[in-house]
Amino acid sequence: MSRPRIPPDWIFEEEVIKNSPSRKAGMSEKEELDLKREGIEIMKKIGHELGWKLNNATGAACFYFHRFYMLHSIQEFSCPTTALSCMFLAGKSEETPKKCKDIAQNALKHFNNIFRLNINQLMDDIMGMERVLLQSIKFDFTIDLPYKYIIMYANDFKSKRGFDAEMVAEFVRNAWTFVNDSFFTHLCLAWEPQIIAVSLFWLAIKIRHHEEINETKWWEEHVAELCSDKMETICHEVLDYYTLMGNG
Repeated sequence: MSRPRIPPDWIFEEEVIKNSPSRKAGMSEKEELDLKREGIEIMKKIGHELGWKLNNATGAACFYFHRFYMLHSIQEFSCPTTALSCMFLAGKSEETPKKCKDIAQNALKHFNNIFRLNINQLMDDIMGMERVLLQSIKFDFTIDLPYKYIIMYANDFKSKRGFDAEMVAEFVRNAWTFVNDSFFTHLCLAWEPQIIAVSLFWLAIKIRHHEEINETKWWEEHVAELCSDKMETICHEVLDYYTLMGNG
């Protein structure tokens, strides 16, 4: 299978990510990551309350969020309000729309320590920020989440390779969790979704001590010329996040 066609404007070199608008404006790397992770937590919590899943509208909102902050600084646009606007937009772009009022109510209910506004003020901020978001991403709603590729690999392992369904299901669960947690990192800015999915499925196999499976280089059927060193680099971004959380 060929690699997914992601507009090149949304894939960034490592040095560009490290020199984001927020960093250029004087924010430290740790502070930037902490504030972005707060925004992701808001989207995950409210998405859950709205009945959304990370493999649909909530995941799309996370993509919009990360992309926005490659164009604007956190100093200029606070993460919490941007997060809500990303959700408002993602609901529409992913055909699971929610009223702005519902998003605002959930924000005030679960994050009243962050959003110190009345509901009408917050709704105005969300809709105003959505206009900035739309202009920033140039109305490009191209989203290709990694989850569908994980399902593809699982089906391939079962139908073509004859692996035990229970074993494959465990790989899927672990890889799915890794993808969920990858939204707390910058992976979606640096790599195409299929590359992320392959790497994290490879990690799911590795942590269950089935190195003999990875030795077959099964991923080459899906993504040609992807070396294990590159996958290690991708996986370590997620593993480093776990280490950071464990030390927090």
